[in-house]
Amino acid sequence: MDENASSPRFTNFPLIWLAICFATGIFIAGILPITIAIVAFCAGVLIVATAVVRHRYSLIFVSITFLATGALSYLLHQDNLSADRLKRVYDEGQIVSGEPMEIVGTLTGNREATIDGFFMTVEAEQLIYKSVIRPVSGRLRIFASSNSELINAEFAALQLESGAKIRVACNPVREDSYQNPGVLPRKELLDWQNLDATATLKSPLLIEMLGDRSAWNPNDYIYALRENLISEYREHFSISTSGVMIASLFGNKHFLDKSSAEVFREGGTFHILIISGLHITFMGGFVLLMVGVFTGNRLIQFLIVCSFLWIYTVAVGAEVPVVRASIMFTILLFSRVIYRTGTLVNSLGACALILLIWRPQDLFSPSFQLTFVSVAAIVIAAFPLIEMLRSIGDWSPTIGRPFPPNVPRWLKIFCETLYWREAAWEIEAKRNIWSARLFKSPVRRISASEPLRRATAFIFEGILVSIIVQLWLFPFLVVYFHRVSSLSVLLNLWAGVFIALESFSSLIAICLSLFSDTLALPMIELTELLNWLLIAFPRIFVESDWAGFRLPAYTGWASAIYAAYLLPVIALGHFIYNWNPFALSGDRSNRHLTAKKARSLTRFAILSGLLIIFHPFSAPIPDGRLHIDFLDVGQGDSALITFPTGETMLVDGGGRVGYKKTNTFEDFESESFEPDVPGIGESVVSEFLWEKGYSKIDYIVATHADADHIQGLNDVAKNFNIGAALIGRTPTSDPEYVKFADVVKRRKIPEIIVNRGDRLSIGGVLVEVLYPAAIEDPNAISDNDQSVVLRLVMGNRSFLLTGDIESRAEAELLSHGGSLAADLVKVPHHGSRTSSTQAFVNTVGADYAVMSVGNRSVFSHPHQEVVKRWQAAGASVMTTGERGTISISTDGKEFVIKTYLP
Repeated sequence: MDENASSPRFTNFPLIWLAICFATGIFIAGILPITIAIVAFCAGVLIVATAVVRHRYSLIFVSITFLATGALSYLLHQDNLSADRLKRVYDEGQIVSGEPMEIVGTLTGNREATIDGFFMTVEAEQLIYKSVIRPVSGRLRIFASSNSELINAEFAALQLESGAKIRVACNPVREDSYQNPGVLPRKELLDWQNLDATATLKSPLLIEMLGDRSAWNPNDYIYALRENLISEYREHFSISTSGVMIASLFGNKHFLDKSSAEVFREGGTFHILIISGLHITFMGGFVLLMVGVFTGNRLIQFLIVCSFLWIYTVAVGAEVPVVRASIMFTILLFSRVIYRTGTLVNSLGACALILLIWRPQDLFSPSFQLTFVSVAAIVIAAFPLIEMLRSIGDWSPTIGRPFPPNVPRWLKIFCETLYWREAAWEIEAKRNIWSARLFKSPVRRISASEPLRRATAFIFEGILVSIIVQLWLFPFLVVYFHRVSSLSVLLNLWAGVFIALESFSSLIAICLSLFSDTLALPMIELTELLNWLLIAFPRIFVESDWAGFRLPAYTGWASAIYAAYLLPVIALGHFIYNWNPFALSGDRSNRHLTAKKARSLTRFAILSGLLIIFHPFSAPIPDGRLHIDFLDVGQGDSALITFPTGETMLVDGGGRVGYKKTNTFEDFESESFEPDVPGIGESVVSEFLWEKGYSKIDYIVATHADADHIQGLNDVAKNFNIGAALIGRTPTSDPEYVKFADVVKRRKIPEIIVNRGDRLSIGGVLVEVLYPAAIEDPNAISDNDQSVVLRLVMGNRSFLLTGDIESRAEAELLSHGGSLAADLVKVPHHGSRTSSTQAFVNTVGADYAVMSVGNRSVFSHPHQEVVKRWQAAGASVMTTGERGTISISTDGKEFVIKTYLP
């Protein structure tokens, strides 16, 4: 036998290798400044060279050609935006984001219902801006707010159906809301969703119907059925149950309540609630199983399953991730039709090529990466390993495999316990003209009972697939979600089983309700019980902080650690794919899969994984300087102080302004609904801290109990190890403080009350507490004028952080007589005219005045008279909304200031 006969070659899996080359070209074009002309020239030369060179070199030229073609496709896509495309109009500054205008266009797709309105998508055709009409193209996503039955009726009367032409007056937005390192740019998110801009409508009077759709759309029946089913679920089930079912069955996450969603998210099972590759695979596999009962014809199975799958894809909105997953399932299932099940890896390569040719920019999308890596883990490692374990367990002599598997005894016993069927062997033995006896040694208690054996094998395979997928996804979950779910394997199995049972029981309940609510009641109660079990068990681990933990990300060159982990994991998957447990000891064809190689790769992957988990090199090295980063958290405050010796202090954590729970469920008036929307502390402040490489913050300071200051600290306290929490007042009657205190207590964080006169010396920096004054009742109200005011002094430099104090507190500070002089001041109360009195401004005498305020303040902050007052006093005024993160550092003498945006 040829030594290399069984080794993998390019010709065995040409499409996967070509896909790798194509993707590499896209990656290079995405990170390097390459022009289309250069890449096109190189691709042309390579194509010609491939046609004329000798065969032995053609493989190299083909690979490089696909690499160049991938780069070219990415560059062409990036440069292919028409001049009238909405995103281009905004990005080039032709129109300012948020300015009022009118959009003429056609409604596309189905409306997406929410708890207090609905979303609709408009294919723009014309833009009317300042009385000028211009043609445009692109997709605008509009949220129509509806908080009353009257407005609902008015929207319904408009008949906003797919294909209808409308004119809508709105203020489209395409800008990055929170501009800090580590925070996902909003424009990038819109591009991943294939959207150009978003807008919000508060009245149906802003919409004018210009014409009905030109023809009946067959998708209308699907959309109407989906919308009716969502209404039925909301009517018959509780908030938690209906939200989970609507998300998992119909792909609408807007009815998920925050409490339930957090259990799934923190338990590592949130993907079960998202219509993606997992759901498409489950739906397709289930329908394939059902169809297989009636026909064994693979072509008929393929046609029925794919028809159902694509109807379901359209029904749930046909968003890019769902379409991508359906394409992958269709290709992989087609390989089965043409009896190519042994080359699923090649089919995987075909999927990648088709998807990247369709949308080359998706290579940089987390959704694409997570979906593709999950499928690759299953195809390359999980399925082949399960197949080999089954073959070991149910081995009996055949012409192809006359000898037993050459594996360790413990593995043989384990596999035989799961897969050996004595009854099947006895039937097979009777068919032979010769007699033989096989000596098997499974665990009798399991193998003796066929139902127990099958159940055990099913559970084992489910756990094995989950482990392998989690191992492959590990670096992606850390980079994109900063989350490691230590119990995700167990909780995924639990959630998968119960959400399947709940889905079936709920559908049966809905069907029965068409005839009688009384008849449906038992199934409704069963569904509620299943939902309670689905959430209650994981909640035990989530609330005890056993379900997982959060991690920072390596940045710069240190991020190579993720490749150092992933490469040996992929190599192990490659070895598993080519493992032949029936190869004889002297068979040289199995040499590439040696225990020594496997152990070396495993050790290297474990070492890299430990470096990711314990992240000893992620945090910045202390440089002997004092650093202060004022974050852009919109209308709110948050500042990170990094002391010369590396200790950290986070002053406030931002938060949402004007947020309140809603109640729109008529049948559940006692229940309040809190939408699953990430807060500023999670999506902005924590992301910034993770980007910096931190997993611990030594001190958090809540200046006062306003939501835009204290609310974000709740998420920070959950996500990071906190040394101590400092606060000036502890108002137990304030709901925002109560939430904060509950998190602090649950996380066992020491709480320290600070008052005027307190001093801390941290890393050579003096931290003075200038306000508020100590009082007998620390539970007194914590309003703006009770904000904690800090003054930091290092060498000849000083900094004043003022919270939200107003004129009365400023007067008290001035009368107290302590030093207020500072080189830089965080301007009180976001630059409101209720603060920054002339006497206070003059006394501080700052060279720099930082105003923590959003680019579009709902309170019109900063007020211009305040800005002029600081400027007249000689201060250079900067706002976080305009400059993003404002970073200051000093060694006590020199003073350096940088901004995230120029």
